[in-house]
Amino acid sequence: MARALYVDIDLIHLNPTATYFPQLIEAAVPDVSFYGPGFSSPDLLAKGLLSWIRETGPYEVIFIGPNSPILVENLDDEVIRSTLAYMRDYTAHGHQDSQIVAFFKDLFAVLPEVDIKHRIATSLNFDYYGATDVQVQRLQDWNLTLIGPNEQFVRPLAELPDFVSQEKHFQRKKARLSDCWFDFLHAHPERVVTALHYVLPSEFSHTPIHLRRPVVAVPGVEYHLRKEANVALRRAGIRIASKWYFHLFRAANRLGVPVYGHPLGLHMYNHCFQRTLKTSRYVYTARGGFGLPIRKFFEIPAAGALMLCSPCTGYQELGFTDGVHYHSVEPDALPGVLQELSRTGAGHDVAVAGRKVAANNHSLQARAQQIALCLQALTNGTYRGARWRQGQFFIEER
Repeated sequence: MARALYVDIDLIHLNPTATYFPQLIEAAVPDVSFYGPGFSSPDLLAKGLLSWIRETGPYEVIFIGPNSPILVENLDDEVIRSTLAYMRDYTAHGHQDSQIVAFFKDLFAVLPEVDIKHRIATSLNFDYYGATDVQVQRLQDWNLTLIGPNEQFVRPLAELPDFVSQEKHFQRKKARLSDCWFDFLHAHPERVVTALHYVLPSEFSHTPIHLRRPVVAVPGVEYHLRKEANVALRRAGIRIASKWYFHLFRAANRLGVPVYGHPLGLHMYNHCFQRTLKTSRYVYTARGGFGLPIRKFFEIPAAGALMLCSPCTGYQELGFTDGVHYHSVEPDALPGVLQELSRTGAGHDVAVAGRKVAANNHSLQARAQQIALCLQALTNGTYRGARWRQGQFFIEER
């Protein structure tokens, strides 16, 4: 396996995908070294990235982690301010702003010219539909490969459902939505190390559903379909698991309490979230208008709950079959499905089967093995992309 360098800022996020990305890469590439704020001493950072590469290299692969805004159009003052504001309000770390800014500027100066053949940036949490031609051109100019969803999981704008126009995410960026990212993915499968969200060992639960609270949880922000589901459940008088921690943290954040900017606050929130998944008999989630495979489609079955959902794009290709590993339910039909499940006591086998798919296909270790296979073909010069087909992961090689 090739020697690799991981470059980024070490941060704790609310979303475990970003927090544990370094561990994912280390599991995929054992011979990897780390550089950046939180990984390196101030003295080493002052010398710069190029000095570190010269002293510790050579490397065949360089990974740019999720906390470095490598895919922005330009690293201007506005981008730096917004990035620092996000890190201050929604991540936990002990780095000074000046240290982060110096690291960003050094990275942007060094990366285009560095003598490392494979340059890989993560797009797992990237805003695909808001991407611009300038950002796509950045991929070409800097010869970047991506770790993230391939075109199987990103649909053209013309295929999105009508309700997408009602979502806040759509309204905020509707003036700049385009298919340029989808077009790039479709044209260049060899530039994508296909990977989606993953779940950690601590997120799995084997408590059978008959020993759980007979409630349905609808976790997360009330996007259009989740909001409709909550309305339908309340009208039917069906018991919904409380999201007291969600509302408490949002209220505290609006009052200026840095609940998302401290390790203890992030730990408490994630503990409450996981406890809800692991103690509720049923958990409902739904695709947003853009249809992307958000993390809930993996962490809910991992937690052992019976998942009821409006599935995301490509869900069956990832190994999840309706009626076998989850139940596909639109919001207006949710009360009737829950009443039938409560009457018959069914659902145990479906919940167990869903957890097994999450463990076999979408755990951190499984995702690391998939990435390792892609990297082996990439460094061999034979990689032409990777695809999911009915729960099987295939590398396409020359």
